[in-house]
Amino acid sequence: MNIPIKQFCQSLTIPCGFTDAESEVYTNAEMTDILGMTVESSQVLDVFHAREEVMRDKKLPLSMLSTLPGGYKKPPQPWRFDFFPRFDEKNVYQGAFFYAQPFLFLSLLEYIAGESPYPVVLSQPNDMFTDREWDVLFLSLQRLSCKEIAKWLAIAIKTVEVHLNNIYRKAEVHHAHQLRKFCQEKRINHYIPPQLLPSGCQVISV
Repeated sequence: MNIPIKQFCQSLTIPCGFTDAESEVYTNAEMTDILGMTVESSQVLDVFHAREEVMRDKKLPLSMLSTLPGGYKKPPQPWRFDFFPRFDEKNVYQGAFFYAQPFLFLSLLEYIAGESPYPVVLSQPNDMFTDREWDVLFLSLQRLSCKEIAKWLAIAIKTVEVHLNNIYRKAEVHHAHQLRKFCQEKRINHYIPPQLLPSGCQVISV
């Protein structure tokens, strides 16, 4: 085990760790909290090991997105993991350094509007809407039509329309632009219903 890198990881406050050439893994306390809780968390390292040879040969970092359980009474959290191959002075592979950070979101329209990336909220901001209304509200904020929302949620279009009418009434708005403004002001536009999130790991690049 590489003592200098181990000491370096221990000194950092971000979740991080490293592997050696034999794929032995070390993680600091923050990373252990993320990866040491559930079977789902181990998928991150499984994906890394499955792609380690490609990463080593191409000498490119591996990035992935994974939605992991948040622990006792905490909502799940999307995390971005970045793995960087390490080589010695003779260009011999020594393993990888990796770290994690909460994944930040930003739509193209938000980018054009000059907004900053933000972490998503996966617990309902309040009890203003029912569970299904929160689902419909989220998809509506993505500018999906009633027909598209119905397809996403496997419900009737008329049911979507009823939910939207209830949302408009509760928010005291009359059209989509007012609803988006309302959600921005209340900062509930960052909420994503957890059941809509993909499970497992998604490789971003290698």
